[in-house]
Order: sequence, then structure tokens, then C-alpha cells
Amino acid sequence: MNDQELPKKVVGLYSFPKSGNTWLRAIIAGATSMPMSAGALQKYVTDTHYGRIMQNPWSFQGTDWFFYKSHRKHLLEDDEGDPLHTDKVLYIYRHPLDVFVSYLNFVSNNVSPQAGKQLNISFDTVEDLTPEQMEHLFSIFLEHGTLMPRNKAFGGVFEHVANFRKLKETWGQVHILRYEDLFDDFEGQIAAMCGFLGLENVDLANVYKAADKRTQQNGKFFWKRQRENFRNYLTDDQVDRFVSRWGEDMSLLGYEMA
Repeated sequence: MNDQELPKKVVGLYSFPKSGNTWLRAIIAGATSMPMSAGALQKYVTDTHYGRIMQNPWSFQGTDWFFYKSHRKHLLEDDEGDPLHTDKVLYIYRHPLDVFVSYLNFVSNNVSPQAGKQLNISFDTVEDLTPEQMEHLFSIFLEHGTLMPRNKAFGGVFEHVANFRKLKETWGQVHILRYEDLFDDFEGQIAAMCGFLGLENVDLANVYKAADKRTQQNGKFFWKRQRENFRNYLTDDQVDRFVSRWGEDMSLLGYEMA
């Protein structure tokens, strides 16, 4: 076998939107010594909205890796029409209410207003939303578990996580990370991820530094990488209503809220 005939491994990075997938992409880049530019990440950890998966392998530790990112609620079976076989899945999820406020930031005029055009509310920042506007948007998320209920490919956040938890049970080749656990034990979480992928002798401290630098808060796309940011924007009543509606599902994900 020559250098051009390395074994191939296809790894999908899946999540509901605004759940930490961009941080996960940067972590993968750090763990496999990829360049960290936006162009390099798109080339080697391909966002399926913008490119083909089986096009640019990243060679590392004797394997040609094809990493890709997707927000779909089911495992992809094709790569722009060609059959696709995914060997392993990394899945990351986040507190659903932090998903909600992060998505609000994403669709604001500050970041990507086109993404939120179907909401029929235009706002520059999350802070600019009136209480009435916030309640309107919150009520959508409260009912559907998503701000975009017409998007059947992504579904709602609880459905999304449940699908991949079930896939782990039935298939096994799924490693699930929780966004908040990366704050508490980054090296332990990433060591387990690397073991799942078969990556060896990874400098975990350097992975953290590289991924942290790539996703530094800029007030736009990299908004607020923190836990329970939703408490800065939602009322206690709104939080209580969400827990009343979705509390059992949240408990299954490890979010116990008084």
C-alpha cells in the first residue's frame, strides 16, 4: 500500500443547530493537526450545505479522514447523489434554552438575517427584542422545540437528540458529547472522543488552546460560549413554562431544573 492508498474513515459531526457543532469542528481540527482557517475547516470538515463530503481527505495517523458536519435529524445516506457510508458519528447537544437564545442571535441582523426571514421579526441583536417579541418567538420554541417548525429535515431539538441516542443504542458507532460537560472536564471528554475515533497520543491541552482560539467570542457568530446564558434573556415564568412542557425530556438529557 502506498501513501495514496490509505484506509478511509468517514465521520459525521451531527447536532441540532446552535448546539456546539462549530466548537466540535474546531476540536476535531485541533485533535488531528488540521489548519484552523475557515477555508481549511470547510475543506476538511465539510459543512454539507456548502460542499461534498467525499472530496478532500485529511491524512492523519495512517488514515484518510473524511469529516463532515450536518444538522439533519437522520444519518445522511448520500453525498450529493452518491451513496454515502458513515463509519462513526460524533453528536453534540446543549441545553435547549441556550439553543433557543443562540439561534435568536444567529438570525439577528447582527449575524445572519436571511436565516430568520420566515420569523417575520427583524431585530439587530437579542438585546433589542421587546418583551412582546421575545414572548412570540419563545412561544414558537415552547410549542415545537424549534424556531423553524417547517424545517422537517432538522425537526425539533428533543426529537433530534432522541434520534441519535436511539441510533447509538441500535448501531453503536455514535459518541455523544454534552456541551456543558466540555466546560467541566474538557480533557476527559476529548480523550474519550479520541479513543472512540482511534486517535492516539493527542495533546489534549493543545487541542483546547487551538479550538478556543478558533472560536473566541466575537459578538457575532461566536456569541456567548457559556452555560445557562438563557437566564440573561428569559423570565422566570418563561423558564418555568418550558420546564413544565419539556421537563421529562430535559431530565433524560441531564438537565434537572428546580
